[in-house]
Amino acid sequence: MINHWTKKHSYTLIGVIVVTLIFYGISYFSIIKPMQSELDTMNKKVSMYENQITKTAISEDKPNDNEFASFALQVPAKKSPDDVLVNLENIASTANVTINYIESGINRPENQQEDEETKKLSENMYSLDATAANLDDINVFLFEMLESERLMIIDTINIQQDEDQVFLTISFKTFYTEAGI
Repeated sequence: MINHWTKKHSYTLIGVIVVTLIFYGISYFSIIKPMQSELDTMNKKVSMYENQITKTAISEDKPNDNEFASFALQVPAKKSPDDVLVNLENIASTANVTINYIESGINRPENQQEDEETKKLSENMYSLDATAANLDDINVFLFEMLESERLMIIDTINIQQDEDQVFLTISFKTFYTEAGI
């Protein structure tokens, strides 16, 4: 069999080896190398996210019973929109803001909890238009609203400023519980 091996066979074998090496080189640089760099990038992202999760898990402040009690005080047992309006008027007068319009929206169940009796956490939507002489008064009004004795969550805020007045339009929610579903 070695007797029949010719130069033509040698050149063919060398050609096949060279073509195979060229094919492997092209495949390595066009397919394997980009996939390896993408894998390295994904591994770095995963480790970065794992580090962030670990840091937040370690530094996460879990609410204690005192914080739950303070939230329970901010959520009254009845809807009482009069209290909300009086509270808003007091905040507006201390912040030098004039309330031009208030609209009460729809209330709906938000969350259900089970205690000794089943209670329903409901929300009431409000829309409010107000004016003030300057932006600082509006900021004081918004800050006092969020710090009030009643839990209020502001959904939207729109502030427009003219040369002599600042206009505020907000929509917010207040919460209350009702016994017995």
